[in-house]
Amino acid sequence: MLEQILQSLSIFAAIGLMLLVLYRIVKVSGALFLIGLISGLVFIEIYGIYLFFTERYFYTEDLATNGVWSFTTFYVCFNVLVIFGFVTKTVRRSD
Repeated sequence: MLEQILQSLSIFAAIGLMLLVLYRIVKVSGALFLIGLISGLVFIEIYGIYLFFTERYFYTEDLATNGVWSFTTFYVCFNVLVIFGFVTKTVRRSD
């Protein structure tokens, strides 16, 4: 009887430890995803600035080829949203 109780407790402890390890793995993978997302957005910004100053015709060709789903459209919309966010934050802070 006592042996069965100890076995059950050890099984519960093992399952709890496995869930704790799984939780830590999910937490770390979420942080790595955010780091990758931010790094990707920084790369897109730097690449867009580079293209704007070196190869301006790429923007018009890309827009003509891909239309609304082009890098140019994403780049312009993303920057407009970033500027809108900064302006909104600044206006709220000044009140």
